[in-house]
Amino acid sequence: MDTKAIVKSVPLFSSLDDSEIQIIEKYCAYKELFRQEKLFSFDETFNLLCIVTSGSIGIYSNGAQNRLIARYIPNESFGELNLCGISLGNVEAIALDDAGVLLFPATGTFVSFVTDHTDIGAKIIYKLLSNISYRIRETNKLISQNYGWVSELRKAIYTDRLTGLYNRQYCEELFRENKEYVIAIVKPDKFKMINDTCGHKAGDATLVAIAQSIRKALPFATHIRYRSDEFIIVIAGDADIKKTAAAIAEAIKAIDIHAITDGAINAITASIGISKNSITQQAIENTYAIMWSAYNNGGNSIAMEGTK
Repeated sequence: MDTKAIVKSVPLFSSLDDSEIQIIEKYCAYKELFRQEKLFSFDETFNLLCIVTSGSIGIYSNGAQNRLIARYIPNESFGELNLCGISLGNVEAIALDDAGVLLFPATGTFVSFVTDHTDIGAKIIYKLLSNISYRIRETNKLISQNYGWVSELRKAIYTDRLTGLYNRQYCEELFRENKEYVIAIVKPDKFKMINDTCGHKAGDATLVAIAQSIRKALPFATHIRYRSDEFIIVIAGDADIKKTAAAIAEAIKAIDIHAITDGAINAITASIGISKNSITQQAIENTYAIMWSAYNNGGNSIAMEGTK
């Protein structure tokens, strides 16, 4: 059994490098199951990720019909929520035929693993959220959007609590669309001064004001709070890049924070980086670098792809 190849094939670990995969391997244990043998029973605590290496594993619900609700075959995995301490519910896992499974983490807990390996743990947690979001997205295709809990769940996953915009996690959804967009990244200049001078409450209120202003200026765009004081605006690729940048600049210019800061600061400026490309993580990083060129040159300006 090539444990390294199996671990690497799991979406949760696929972005890790070889040295990180080697560490993951040390925390894995292999288990063989005979046909109809249980991996775990109803009401049993199971806090592991399970990777099927051979055969198949069935998940059964506990009810009058004890029905099969999921089946996993080689190279498929389940239990991502278990790592977060979220129970699968009253279910049990049974080998549908002779099977082999790789379990992680077989020693200690996921919390202790993340504590001991913070860099790898951070990458896994980020990918974990992405995978869960993707599964929810796929499940939503099968469920009527009329169900209120679906929209509420999506809102909880993808919404930034402070500004009401999409959060960074939503970028993963855009990456899967493989479409061309105008991508703008906005960073207010000297934002730290607002926090230091007027307090974090004023800083938060300023971020809310920025969010509201750019959303009003470009209502058909997708607005994302990317990092603490940085925003991404994504709009259809046929949009005029110069007009988009100008609209964002005007929106920032129109913001009045006199009341927010009790008169200490009246207005804000921002550095804007903008490009047009198929949206990927690399495209965002490239646009981010363009924005930083404006920021490091004094701010209060627009930097476009292909210009200095």
